[in-house]
Amino acid sequence: MGVFFAMTLTGYAITFWLPSLIEEIGGLSSFQVGLLAAVPPVCSIIAMYSMSRFTDRAPDRRPYLAVALVLSAVGTFLATLGSPWFGFAAITFAGVGAKCAATLFWPMAQSGLDLKIAAAGLALVNSVGNLGGFVSPTVFGYLKDTTGSTHGGLYMLSAASVLAVAGVAFIRRHSGTSPGGGEPAPVTGKVATGEA
Repeated sequence: MGVFFAMTLTGYAITFWLPSLIEEIGGLSSFQVGLLAAVPPVCSIIAMYSMSRFTDRAPDRRPYLAVALVLSAVGTFLATLGSPWFGFAAITFAGVGAKCAATLFWPMAQSGLDLKIAAAGLALVNSVGNLGGFVSPTVFGYLKDTTGSTHGGLYMLSAASVLAVAGVAFIRRHSGTSPGGGEPAPVTGKVATGEA
């Protein structure tokens, strides 16, 4: 739950504040800002598709999730350095990391829950995690208004992604080999044939 919450902080903040970050480049029309704002999502779509084809064959998605979160953390941090164009490129990488992390997270969350509680568990994870959609833009805006810069919000997003990486390591260390925590149950009998 905490990992997904941290992921949504970055995803929603980038989505909400991207046009404002692009406007810092200066000299751009609203149409040009809109075109540039489409670059991170398009890059994310390409990366998500490519990564999912690769990781579907991997026995463990957790290392890839950690890499995606590190990319998100590094991207948001680097966006505070250099020129606005450099910041835009860094934010694009951060957006790719955040979206790829979400793609990797959900199969892990689903397979990590006992089938008896899977629906309720996924609903709880989604509900709590999506609070990041309110928290992140709000805190980001508060920090921007308070400090007069987007750097504070970007540092917050970097820290959240780093904490999410730590959360992934924790889950990996304590997760079981099956949703119930024990050995994988063989699919046989009535379950396999779909009989009641």
